[in-house]
Amino acid sequence: MNGFTLRQLALLVETARSGGIAPAARILNVSPAAISSAIDKFEETTGLILFDRFPARGMRLTRAGQDFIVEAEALLTRADALGRRISDLVEGASGTIHIGTHYGIAHKIVLPAVLAFRESHPGVRIEVVEDDYPSLIASLDAGDVDALVVFDQGFDEARHVVAPLADLPTLVLLSATHPLAQDDRVPLEALSGLPYIAVSRAGPGPSYLSLLQAAGLDPEVPFTSQSRELVQAYVGKGLGYTLVGFPPDRNLTIEGDAVVARPLDRDIGRFRVVIAQARAVTGSALLEAFLDACRAQVA
Repeated sequence: MNGFTLRQLALLVETARSGGIAPAARILNVSPAAISSAIDKFEETTGLILFDRFPARGMRLTRAGQDFIVEAEALLTRADALGRRISDLVEGASGTIHIGTHYGIAHKIVLPAVLAFRESHPGVRIEVVEDDYPSLIASLDAGDVDALVVFDQGFDEARHVVAPLADLPTLVLLSATHPLAQDDRVPLEALSGLPYIAVSRAGPGPSYLSLLQAAGLDPEVPFTSQSRELVQAYVGKGLGYTLVGFPPDRNLTIEGDAVVARPLDRDIGRFRVVIAQARAVTGSALLEAFLDACRAQVA
């Protein structure tokens, strides 16, 4: 394989542009001997003759040399662009961040963080995937995402570094027309006998339904859905209640029905939102800056 360095190319290109070794040496502030040596070594190593030498008229590019210099100039331009790109990546001015999350957290924490982060880092691309817990863990372990912002449903400490982000109190979501909607805090016993609308389990950790059952209630569950929005729509229609960490925006369901979120009169358990990263991967300053933007949303 023919070997040469970018410095050699720069000397060769400037010699071609300037029409000779002496003017190129003055422009580059190097000795003529350094340029002459670079040309000789390049031609000897590659077998490509770049210049014809004329005792009375100096140097002139050969036809092959003309073609080579065009390619060399293009390579130097790309190398310069790559150098600037490296600087941008080191300084956090550009790059791509991949985040995995859940629907509710994406809407309440990650999306506001993305909007705030883009103000200070306009050259950074942020890709967010919302998925169920097992799929997100698999993506983290495979290196497809840089970090997870998720509900803590159990992590392997040998593989993951986990930092708490927020503890969400349990809220009761009710139709705005339900009598309990008038209470500032909903008595747990008042929920006895009311149907519960459940979100399908997304991982191995506890669910809101399991928190209710641990507190002594065992409600009928007439509707279960993977969609939190659909669950909230059932509640808005007066078909039951559910437990949430984040109430819907403007306390309206996708059907336009009014709902209210009220705290329970006792703490039956909280769900922790965490940031998780793979131990095997070294996080970048750019990623940490985005995670700081996520932390700011719950500060």
